[in-house]
Amino acid sequence: MLGILFPILLLAMGVYVLYGAIKGEGRLFTLENFKDDSKDKAKKYMRIIYFVLAAIMLFMAIVNGAQTLLYSNKLTYYKVTDAYKDNFSDVLDNGTLTYTATETNNSGMSCMSSGTSVEKVGSVDNEAMELAEISAFINKAYDAYKDDTEKFPRVSGGLMSCGGTTVDYSKYYAQTDLVDDAGNPVYASTDAEKAKGHRVYLSAFGNERSDLNSGSFISKLYGACSQKLLAILNYILLGLAVLGLAGLFLITRKYTDKEKLQKARQQQVRPAMPSDAFNFDDEPKEEPKK
Repeated sequence: MLGILFPILLLAMGVYVLYGAIKGEGRLFTLENFKDDSKDKAKKYMRIIYFVLAAIMLFMAIVNGAQTLLYSNKLTYYKVTDAYKDNFSDVLDNGTLTYTATETNNSGMSCMSSGTSVEKVGSVDNEAMELAEISAFINKAYDAYKDDTEKFPRVSGGLMSCGGTTVDYSKYYAQTDLVDDAGNPVYASTDAEKAKGHRVYLSAFGNERSDLNSGSFISKLYGACSQKLLAILNYILLGLAVLGLAGLFLITRKYTDKEKLQKARQQQVRPAMPSDAFNFDDEPKEEPKK
């Protein structure tokens, strides 16, 4: 999953900085332009800051990994609206629709998943449809009435749209990410109705629901790490990392020898070419010898 790449990158950076802090040498400790009598003191302070930064990055990797694992997938339900039932009852078989869906068999990692196609029967009265089911209902109606611009109006796609226009399906389905205490979807239209529902998340590994107390490791993580807690920790760690980088900048600025720095910059300047480098005048021809 792409979402896990950032925590992995943070983890790799934290391990690299920690290794440099323990070793006390390498590219993290470039002291050529520091004052000779202050190199040991500057190196000591830099090692302390690198240890702190490594701890912050490792902790941030854990926090971001937990956010990705627990709260990257939000459970969403769909249903067809009354407008769909009024306009497309003829495409259904007594209010039902047979469609083909792909069921994946995996351990949570999409890159290692395998899918099998199965036939399912969906009901028009189902208010807890998944994406595959609601798509089957919409596609069935569109296949039958795709030339009817009153049922399926074309709307402008905007300046950034490659196709120019798109088909408007919005009045034929509704979606929600709220469920009540019994696990039923809440299609709220007012603030009072929204207050009756809460969001449910599916773990990236195992697809375990956040509202189930199954006693598993993922379920315990949901109980210990709320989304709000992880967000607060992430902001705190980010602020501490900024402070650590600021401290590193101040130490570098304090112990840098300005004369050494100026000489180093002058040496990096490309030397001027000789004045006759671009003199392409022809040399005088020698007279042929007799």
